[in-house]
Amino acid sequence: MGRIWAVIHKEFLHIVRDPRTLLLIFLLPVMELTIFGFAVNTDVKHLATVVYDEDQSPLSRRLVEALVQSSYFDVSQRVQSDQEVRRALDLGLAKAGLHIPPNFTRNLTAGYGAPLQMLIDGTDSTPATTALNTSQAIVSDFTQREGFMPVQVVPIQFEPRLWYNPDLKNSFFLVPGLAGFLLQLLIPMITATAIVREKELGNIEQLLVTPIKSYQLILGKIVPYLLIGMLIAISVLLASRYIFHVPIRGNPLTLLGLTLLFLTVCLGIGLFASTVAQNQQQASQIVMFFAAPSVLLSGFIFPRETMPIPIYYLGNIIPLTFFLKIIRGIVLKGLGFWDLIPQIWPLTLMAILVLSLSIAKFRKRMA
Repeated sequence: MGRIWAVIHKEFLHIVRDPRTLLLIFLLPVMELTIFGFAVNTDVKHLATVVYDEDQSPLSRRLVEALVQSSYFDVSQRVQSDQEVRRALDLGLAKAGLHIPPNFTRNLTAGYGAPLQMLIDGTDSTPATTALNTSQAIVSDFTQREGFMPVQVVPIQFEPRLWYNPDLKNSFFLVPGLAGFLLQLLIPMITATAIVREKELGNIEQLLVTPIKSYQLILGKIVPYLLIGMLIAISVLLASRYIFHVPIRGNPLTLLGLTLLFLTVCLGIGLFASTVAQNQQQASQIVMFFAAPSVLLSGFIFPRETMPIPIYYLGNIIPLTFFLKIIRGIVLKGLGFWDLIPQIWPLTLMAILVLSLSIAKFRKRMA
């Protein structure tokens, strides 16, 4: 046991004496969470809109104001022709263009009905869908409020209710996912580059001539980075709570315990990368190989239910896929340990497999 503690002590000394590693451990995760948390936003609002108002009446101005007050549309420019509207859309200066024809008010008050056109840039489907749906709802509400269309009474009183995130705050969904993604990216990176750096410096060979056994060396290498991972996880969770005000509705101890399980898998990935890589650059490239699949296939941003069946099952080999359900379940829904068994046992199996493979390969290389 004393030999293991000696290796652990040595690893901590290496970390403390390396200011770049300390910066990576304590500042980078919180900085990335803050930047990405504010930057990655699927709530599409404040779409740049050009307005071509040929009517120039109080009613047309109230209609434009209704669009602006919804916060989904911002009038970026007022133009004087259809060509200017199309030009703004072509150049990407606006996402939508509203054309109010002449005699708009007169036709409405006479009961004839009036055409109203909104051109929408459909190159990006997400803001285009938002502009299409919200503009229809705003115009419908406007016509009722102005008295041009009677309020309809429907036989079924449908009252949907949002649970877990009633205000539909984007940060409630993305920030817990960002926490998991940063852990899966940083922990293997720190572990792999630190071990490979020791191989490059020849420190591993020096340890091999000592009486220390292989399993003692491996445990001494693993434990410090597991503790570092927990420090990063705690700092990221605290940042989520106090910067983005994401509540933790479940048991924090359950969250930390299952985070430790997830970190064990990440640690195994880093250890495996260190056994394969010959230098730090190769180790970083191996770890980064998992970054894109983790974003695209885990459900971090895109719902997995919409993916083709083979791609859906391919996402099951990514640890983040299961940890996302764990962290979002505990943080947003208040789920307990037994509720998360379908996600816990795959992570446990991954931890056993990846650590066993990594340790076996590590011992083989030392031999």
